[in-house]
Amino acid sequence: MSHPIVPNGKAPKQASHTQLATSQVALYMRVSSEDQAERGTIGAQRDFLRQFATLYSLSVVDEYEDDGVTGTLPLSQRPAGRRLLDDAQSGRFGCALVYRVDRLGRSLTALLEAHTMLSQAGITIRSATEPFDTSTPIGTFLFQLLGSLAELEKSTIIERMTLGRDRIARDGKWTGGTIPLGYDLGAEGRLVPSTRLIPELGMTEAELVQNLFQRIAEGSTSLAECHRLNALGVITARSYGNGKVVNVGALWRPSRLNKVLKNTVYTGVHALKSHHGHIARAVEPLVEQATWDAVQVQLRANQCLPKNTVHRLYLLRSLITCGLCGSRYIGMPVSRRNGHDFYYRCGAQTTSHRPEPAGRCPAKIIKAAELEDLIWQDCRAFIRDPEKALAEVSRQLGERRSQSDRVIEEQHRLQQALGEKALERDRIMTLFRRGRIALQDAEMHLDVIERETAELRTALGAIQAQQDLAEAFAAHYQKATTLLEQLRNELEVIESTNDIGAKRQVVELLVAGIRVDTVGAGKDKRARITITYTFTPKRALDSTTPYS
Repeated sequence: MSHPIVPNGKAPKQASHTQLATSQVALYMRVSSEDQAERGTIGAQRDFLRQFATLYSLSVVDEYEDDGVTGTLPLSQRPAGRRLLDDAQSGRFGCALVYRVDRLGRSLTALLEAHTMLSQAGITIRSATEPFDTSTPIGTFLFQLLGSLAELEKSTIIERMTLGRDRIARDGKWTGGTIPLGYDLGAEGRLVPSTRLIPELGMTEAELVQNLFQRIAEGSTSLAECHRLNALGVITARSYGNGKVVNVGALWRPSRLNKVLKNTVYTGVHALKSHHGHIARAVEPLVEQATWDAVQVQLRANQCLPKNTVHRLYLLRSLITCGLCGSRYIGMPVSRRNGHDFYYRCGAQTTSHRPEPAGRCPAKIIKAAELEDLIWQDCRAFIRDPEKALAEVSRQLGERRSQSDRVIEEQHRLQQALGEKALERDRIMTLFRRGRIALQDAEMHLDVIERETAELRTALGAIQAQQDLAEAFAAHYQKATTLLEQLRNELEVIESTNDIGAKRQVVELLVAGIRVDTVGAGKDKRARITITYTFTPKRALDSTTPYS
């Protein structure tokens, strides 16, 4: 059997009849941060409740104001609400007076909890604008009913706001959040190239973005560009739709710059994520599609074989992922008296990515030669005898092709349904123009049609992604069979010359990824490695391996 929660874990005090008299009231006001239209109404609530108390000869003991606090938060977790409950326990008043029941809470759960905790202290709840008083059974019933209606109203408001935001986004306008680097908001609320001057570079913010894309496309790296911008003293800032610019840190980081370089908004398309589906809106591009594509290729190349090491090329660069933090492992030389030893370590351990020691990842460091030799031996065995694994791949490819007819049929069905939605939209607009349907009803039907259209487009996108995956799988299989035939004849030459470039080509073809899970700590720290191959099952290596 459950028991109501009592504030502070104390049993309610037995208050006297005088203390419980409903003429002794506390005024409670609340304004929610998300209810922007009500931001200035807490003063109006206070004035109304004071006049109400005067009219009905109620003695106001104290006033409690939660300004900018959401109504879904329990009363006990609000600053003024917590104080209200504490004073209720001490018997300072007998009635809590609110402007409307949704000021106590905008969810039924929050309202019922507030009612339970106040009633345990012998406090009744009264609304100045609604016909209920929880001192009576019918009043309690009306309180719960109005609470349910308040929750429904909030859900309806959120849904309408979402649909309204989506409608604005389809018109190409910005709907809030951080504005992408290189853009500002124009007079019509759309993204336009930023003319904000960067004094350290003598160029605008839009020109900075164009310059970064050009430099990376010509062979630079994210880390090198961050070092350049930091050396020049270029600040890192975020801008918002209200014109506010916030400095977010003293240094440029490769992680932030990579997000910029991988953002499709700079090619002219920005996608808004909505629970009704993704909404694409046109934006004035800052770079050409060919330049953006070249940058993506260069970013992948920068991850694979670094140009900044004079010691060695790391065969598994960009393929190893840390199981603790998700960062990539990178190569690291360690100087010895007789030369160098080479290791892989988590990128989140480097000072360039994590300047503060406390923020660095404690993942296990792994000897490069031993791990590389182990994986190369697996790849070598596969090259010599690939038939068994490729036969299984060929079977999977056949199954994918046999499903293509059903996929195409489903694609045609969805495209036909999309066409029908367009006709439905036209019919609603015709009825509205002829005066056969009211504006509110027309908007409701159009919102439903837009939601169903978004769902159909999402389903079509999933089918297209499935087809693209099947085509990529077939292309990879064809490439694998051709290359393996060549490698089988060249394997001895590759090994005798230790051709790292050719070995890397083999590894990229056969190894999908390597994950390092660090177990233990200190001297007992060990690495558990899972290797995922493209054509064969995963191979998990326990901590008894020599490099762990």
